[in-house]
Amino acid sequence: MPTADEIRASVEAYIAAVNANDKDTFLDRFAPDAVWHDPVGAPPHVGRQGIGAFWDQTRTMARRFEMIIDDLVVCGEEAAVRLRIQVDFDGGSMEMDVIEIFLAGPDGRFTEVKAYWDMAREIGRAHV
Repeated sequence: MPTADEIRASVEAYIAAVNANDKDTFLDRFAPDAVWHDPVGAPPHVGRQGIGAFWDQTRTMARRFEMIIDDLVVCGEEAAVRLRIQVDFDGGSMEMDVIEIFLAGPDGRFTEVKAYWDMAREIGRAHV
């Protein structure tokens, strides 16, 4: 099982990859059969191929994403992160509050990620 420091470093690498728009490094954080729920309740993105397709889809909707960690807690093989995502799109920008839960496998790569956010709550914070 990875240590708390290794899990923390993996989450931070995931965030840095999003901020650098580095798809390959981002995908390297996931196990081959990982499942990503973004948002929870929507159909999950399965495996690196499904997660990569979701990455590509989000990049057609926004020019830039920046994740800012507000808090990161590691317990056992899981991490909970409270963060803000600043999104720039043609015609405006918005900031989203998100909670993400990461489950790390034995090699430290994520086997499951769950993202909790509410677009209805965020729409009022959009800057158009």
